[in-house]
Amino acid sequence: MKEVYIDNDLVYKNADDGLFTGIVQSKRKNGHLVYEEEYEKGIILSSNLYYNGKEKRVSNKAIYNPNKPLVLSKEYSYDLKYKIFEITTYNDDGLKILYEQFTNGKVSYSCQYLGKKKHGLELGYRDGGEKMTFRCEYINGKKNGTEYCLNEKGIETKKEYLNGKKIK
Repeated sequence: MKEVYIDNDLVYKNADDGLFTGIVQSKRKNGHLVYEEEYEKGIILSSNLYYNGKEKRVSNKAIYNPNKPLVLSKEYSYDLKYKIFEITTYNDDGLKILYEQFTNGKVSYSCQYLGKKKHGLELGYRDGGEKMTFRCEYINGKKNGTEYCLNEKGIETKKEYLNGKKIK
């Protein structure tokens, strides 16, 4: 990390001021790898944040848009068994468009976004992603349409919303 610098969203080598290609790392004094970034011709491609432990395990991985330096494309979060439990997807401008949570490798929650606001479908699942327990549509952060819920006892409820206001 100390051998490179950033200028206008590109990373350069301190030694010769050339665009950097390779991996930079941040380690503790005991040698434990904490964080690393991968670059190609000065553009960040990905970064990994590691768990603090004896093994080298990624806790968070970020993938960047290679055509727009420092703009996120996807973020992955891993549990201690290196299974994905969250994925956040971004559009070409770096705005969040989808957030998903996983249980045992299956989608347990999914929500579409437009930036910071829910925009599209929000879905909840149980039984390994087999049974939908929640469904609601959002427009610009406000509930719009039918909200469907299925509780633990199998009882369904439905509520109607229009522009964020409950109508029945």
